[in-house]
Amino acid sequence: MKIIEPKFWWTDKPSILIKLISLPFGISLKTLIFLRNKLFKKIFLPKPVICVGNFVVGGQGKTPFVRHLRSVLESKDRRTVVISKGYGGKMKSSKIINKTDSTIDYGDEALIHAKDGLTVVSKNRVDAIKVLDKNHFDFVILDDGLQDPSIHKDLNIVIIDTSKGTGNNLLIPFGPMRESLDSALIKTDIIILINSIDQNHQSISNVLNLWKGIVINADYETYIDEGIDDEIIAFSGVSNPEKFTHGLKNMGAIVNKHFIFSDHENISEEDAKEIFEYSKFKNLRIVTTEKDLIKLKESKKNSYREKLYLSSILAKVRIRFDEEILINFLKEKKLI
Repeated sequence: MKIIEPKFWWTDKPSILIKLISLPFGISLKTLIFLRNKLFKKIFLPKPVICVGNFVVGGQGKTPFVRHLRSVLESKDRRTVVISKGYGGKMKSSKIINKTDSTIDYGDEALIHAKDGLTVVSKNRVDAIKVLDKNHFDFVILDDGLQDPSIHKDLNIVIIDTSKGTGNNLLIPFGPMRESLDSALIKTDIIILINSIDQNHQSISNVLNLWKGIVINADYETYIDEGIDDEIIAFSGVSNPEKFTHGLKNMGAIVNKHFIFSDHENISEEDAKEIFEYSKFKNLRIVTTEKDLIKLKESKKNSYREKLYLSSILAKVRIRFDEEILINFLKEKKLI
């Protein structure tokens, strides 16, 4: 189910009316979350578990970070498996994903992870481990799952996009928070602050005032292998399209038009035709994200979706942060 994010979620200060209406609901939800965490029997997996999650709904940059984290661990000769719930996919059963699987069945993020290595999709994270041989990996990385009490996590890494922060700090549906900030911080080991569009939301200072643990600043840089510094057309179905536009402009591209779709939305044949024909009319190259391009891979032959897939240039994300802070923390925890 797609969650629509109202603009008031991300305002610095919610109205008095919203605060008053949300108060009884927030108390009830906090109580339910507390009871759920206390009553749920945690499962201990056979290998260390690192969870990459966030405090709010919507995309904050977890998936690119999970991919980078996998590369960091594997550079230290630690084999990893990524477990994803396959957001947007139709399949309910647990499965080891391969490159030929469908994004319709297993979601776009899982197929991206599968390009990097061992990946399992499961609606139930505990069940995911049942399809694996524990001798084939040294680490489990959860793409999301901070609020899931069913699995013991050895390390919780929280991603915060500095441009959105924790919004108005209210719980869903009155704000973007999945749980109260104080309860979430208790579970947190490391906070990664993502600089996406060179903006700091007011809520960031509140988080940092409450949090006394490790903070790592990370830069997400959009790049294209062949380089590009002229006028282009872009299309994307991501949580925050402004990030994509900002990244393209930072590398020197001039965005003539950005076709924006909902997060995880599968581009229709009609939409693909519009983008493709517009690019031909303007004689401009088309640039898109990995998340969007992988959904077009399954297009029918000679369709506009296939034409868009074959003519689109892939924009990737490069992450830069002080990896030694993370490695040293893992060593202190005796995880590596």
